[in-house]
Amino acid sequence: MAKRKREEPKEVPDDEDEESEEESEEELEDEEDSGELDITVDDDGRICSPEGQLTQSIVLEPPVRVFDDVLPAEHLEALKECCRSCFQAKPSQGRYSSGKTFWSDWNQSPRCELEALALAILRRHCPEPAAPAGVEWWTLCLDESSEVAWHWDRDYTLESSGVNIHPMLGTVTYLSQGEEKHPQLSTWTLDVLSSVQRTGQDVLLPRQSAAGNAWCTVVPPRVGRHLAFDGRFLHGAFDAAPRSAVVTSERVTFLANVWVGHQPGNASPLPVELQSFSAQGPESLRSVEKALISPAPPREPKVVEADEELRSFKLEGGRLQIAPPKSAGPDSTEVCCHLTRATWTPAAKQKKKK
Repeated sequence: MAKRKREEPKEVPDDEDEESEEESEEELEDEEDSGELDITVDDDGRICSPEGQLTQSIVLEPPVRVFDDVLPAEHLEALKECCRSCFQAKPSQGRYSSGKTFWSDWNQSPRCELEALALAILRRHCPEPAAPAGVEWWTLCLDESSEVAWHWDRDYTLESSGVNIHPMLGTVTYLSQGEEKHPQLSTWTLDVLSSVQRTGQDVLLPRQSAAGNAWCTVVPPRVGRHLAFDGRFLHGAFDAAPRSAVVTSERVTFLANVWVGHQPGNASPLPVELQSFSAQGPESLRSVEKALISPAPPREPKVVEADEELRSFKLEGGRLQIAPPKSAGPDSTEVCCHLTRATWTPAAKQKKKK
């Protein structure tokens, strides 16, 4: 275990990579800028207490799990409408999506359908928290062709403090899936971690250092599907293959991160205007809670081969290269995983003109 303390914010050099310019001014202003930050991190890079780990009641293996049909069909339209009214984030062209996230404590009562869903996810994955726990949640309602760049979920307000702190678990719950011949973008997870200490070389490739390979899981949207993954994993939303036609549909997802022993500084209390239930009210949340508490066993991913050609993506001021999966078959909602060569190359620094 190691303690990480707040460092003084560093001056940003003039030749900083262009992606760093996309961080919102609001996030920077919200950062705490005084005092000392004591955070205890275990050998796996997770928040812990001086007495030990905080993962006792959380299932972390397998690190990526997919559950189908966790949401009652009769409540999907109401939940989608709630997601639209709540949506404040924008598709990311940089390291992560900019926008507001919300916070709900483990022991509070829900004040709307989405908060009920967030709390049901929290209590499903963390039934007996070993420390104060909560869920950070938000929604995305995007054009189905809008990619979400590779990123790690973190407490972004601590980035200038020299530390990377991640949630215990990340989750995605899907409320749309597109058409059979034109499925919406899939969520990709990669077992690639960032370093705990921010040093400028923050990409650790891969988690298991066997020959530079990493496991990539590709999860296509399916209405009522729920994805849970290690909160330290790199992830984003992409097409597995180039699209042959342009189809416009709305991709609606509900995102919820499980935190234990730490509350991210960028998560806000739920605004008063969102603290109300729809006409379906408590009946919908009770059925949602029941479905999430006792879901069917996780879906087993289909192991496929990696494509021969690598794809290049922006990541943390450099380029990530991995291979997409080969086709998983005719089922456009098939969850698949593959072992891919993964490399990350930092961008070359530009020399200052004299």
